[in-house]
Amino acid sequence: MADLKLSEVDQLQTKEYWDKRYQKDEDATTFDWFKTFAELEPFFRRHIPWDQCANLKIVMLGCGNSTLSKDLYDAGLKNIANVDFSETCIEQMAMLYKNESEMTWDVMDVRDMSTFKDGMFDIAIDKGTLDALLSYSGSVWDIPKHIQESARKYMDEVDRILKLNGRLLYISYRQPHFARPIIERPYWRVKKETLSDPGGSFDYFGYVLQK
Repeated sequence: MADLKLSEVDQLQTKEYWDKRYQKDEDATTFDWFKTFAELEPFFRRHIPWDQCANLKIVMLGCGNSTLSKDLYDAGLKNIANVDFSETCIEQMAMLYKNESEMTWDVMDVRDMSTFKDGMFDIAIDKGTLDALLSYSGSVWDIPKHIQESARKYMDEVDRILKLNGRLLYISYRQPHFARPIIERPYWRVKKETLSDPGGSFDYFGYVLQK
């Protein structure tokens, strides 16, 4: 997200921004923020019980037009529910992956996933969605109350839809001292892995939150 103009940063929380972006980028079809599946696969393999893949229910939170769901599908994780609040995005992705019949695509705000029952999923995956919700052009030490509240609603919903012992896998550029106050809950175990970029100067982080 470092290539965004300052004026765009505050818009990352809004549906209108993403609808316009997906309409503009319609011919591009897919785009991945942060790391590729090839780079993230070892992290996912460590924290998703692949030997149980036939029974796992996974939700991709703010799926966007990333290939991640398709990559996981091809790797054996078939039961994936993809949600995003952009109708444009969901329409494009549902059409693109119409042959992957076990995946679903639903227009949904991750802060209100009332369509989903309590304890419905084993694994939730967030690759930059919470980062977008927290995007703010001001100081990261002083996030406005309404943005904090938005993030709280999101985390509460993730907690609600995960089964007991379910996991949230959160891929972020947000450093631990900024991320932990947002994501931690008294009843969650939180682990952090540094996802280093060989030859690069910018690290990403993989957070594993287990109920």
